[in-house]
Amino acid sequence: MKIYSIFLILPILFGGCAHKSAFDAFHITTKEQLAQEQILTAKMHNDKNITGLAAVLYLNNVDKKQFNEYEYFYVSLFVQNAEGKSPQFLLNSKAPLQIEKLSNKNRFTKLTALNAAWMDYYLLTFQKEKRELKFEVKENGSTSGVLHFKQEQ
Repeated sequence: MKIYSIFLILPILFGGCAHKSAFDAFHITTKEQLAQEQILTAKMHNDKNITGLAAVLYLNNVDKKQFNEYEYFYVSLFVQNAEGKSPQFLLNSKAPLQIEKLSNKNRFTKLTALNAAWMDYYLLTFQKEKRELKFEVKENGSTSGVLHFKQEQ
C-alpha cells in the first residue's frame, strides 16, 4: 500500500514543477491558422511518373482586407528537370494578370512553413471570379491536376 501511495504522490509533486508544456512553444496567429486551412497540395505528374509538388494558398480567404480586388494565390512549386522553363498557371482556364517570382524567404513563408531553396515561389494575380475557383499548374509536360478553392464571403 505504501508503494502505491508513493507512486500517486510523486507525479503530483513533480507535475507542479513543470511551468510549460510542449504545446506552449506553438504560437500560431489567426492568419497562419487560416493559411494552414486554405493551402492545397498536389503532386505534379506526367503520363508515367510523379515529377514534383505544388502547394497553393488562396490568399483572399486568409486576409480579406489586403487581398480583395483580384484573386491572389501564393504557389510553392518544385518540378524535376524544369531548369529555365516557366510554369503555366491557370485559374478557370485563364492565365494570370501578373506573376511575381519570389525568393524562398518572403512575406508568405511564415503562413505556409515552406521555404526550401530548391522550390520556386510565386505570387499570382488573377481577374476576379464569381464562381468556383479551379486552379491548375503546368510545367515541362507535367500537370498538377485541378485544385478546387471556395470563395468565402
